Amino acid sequence: MFERFLEIFSSGLAGLYAVIPSYGISIILLTLLVRVLLLPLSIKQTRSMREMQRIQPDVKQIQARNKGNRQKTNEEMMALYKEHGVNPFGGCLPLLMQFPALIGLFYVIRDPLTHLGYSFIEGAWRAVPTEQVSWLVERVQSSAFARELIQSPATVNQFFPGLRLDCSLQASIQQAGSRSVPAACGTGLLSTLPYVALVLFMGFTTYYQQKQMQSSQDTSSPQAQQMQTFAKIMPFMLMFFAFSFPTGVVIYWLTTNVWMIVQQRLILKAAPPLLPHLHHGDAPQETPKPKSTPKGAATPRPKSNDGAAQPGARRKPAAPRPPQGQTNGDERPAAASSRSPNASKKKRRK
Repeated sequence: MFERFLEIFSSGLAGLYAVIPSYGISIILLTLLVRVLLLPLSIKQTRSMREMQRIQPDVKQIQARNKGNRQKTNEEMMALYKEHGVNPFGGCLPLLMQFPALIGLFYVIRDPLTHLGYSFIEGAWRAVPTEQVSWLVERVQSSAFARELIQSPATVNQFFPGLRLDCSLQASIQQAGSRSVPAACGTGLLSTLPYVALVLFMGFTTYYQQKQMQSSQDTSSPQAQQMQTFAKIMPFMLMFFAFSFPTGVVIYWLTTNVWMIVQQRLILKAAPPLLPHLHHGDAPQETPKPKSTPKGAATPRPKSNDGAAQPGARRKPAAPRPPQGQTNGDERPAAASSRSPNASKKKRRK
């Protein structure tokens, strides 16, 4: 069964090499094809992470209600996860799904002719077709990829100057050959620099991709903290493995990281992370501020729907009218009588 799984990768490489005669480009294209096939799973896991953020208020309520009772807390949280269809470890699943492809490419790139239907004669560097192979392998035995790997393996595995796809960082340091090409992978310290740079870049992109995923999640839950710890360990663990991996496998992993970084950026941009205090997607409501009333202006009375003043509303007392002949500061004084005081006295005497 596992051999049939490896035949899929070897046949995919042979088919892509027939279109673009470059071993390194074929590995990159095969990686992108695998990522496209896993795209629905990645989108599903991103939605699961969004739903995890939505139910965080419920999770905190369960933890506060069952404080000290871990069994009851776990039972209610599992029921909550099942109700909303989320997986607390959903962010790790896309990463774990890469391992079958990683293992398959590791075996195919380390010894491609073996999985293309060839075997090597003991004591001689000569490959002969293997009998009784599957129909899929029989079709790629005569492919251009298999033919050129037999005739000029060093040329096929040369990707960049000083960088061979069949070599590893360990082989370049030890100045040893590979199972595909007997020539030494390195001749000194300078020859190891391209392999070191590639492994470091792969580790950095792994760290950045994990950090990008963690930035969109709530880090207060225990599951999120465990995932953060896993994300910190993962880059160092992969760089340790990449020390002995063929460069073709490292290029596969590096291409996967770049794809995931771009994919997550687009998904997070389309669906931005929820605020921690939101509950089930409710948007925060802002209290409208009362409009400021100009100084000295009368406060409007509340009105009912028909425009009349409400009976229970308080009325503002009317300003007292100034006595006759006095001014209130903004009115002109009343006009004086046209008759003089002496004329009034003469009228009374008569």
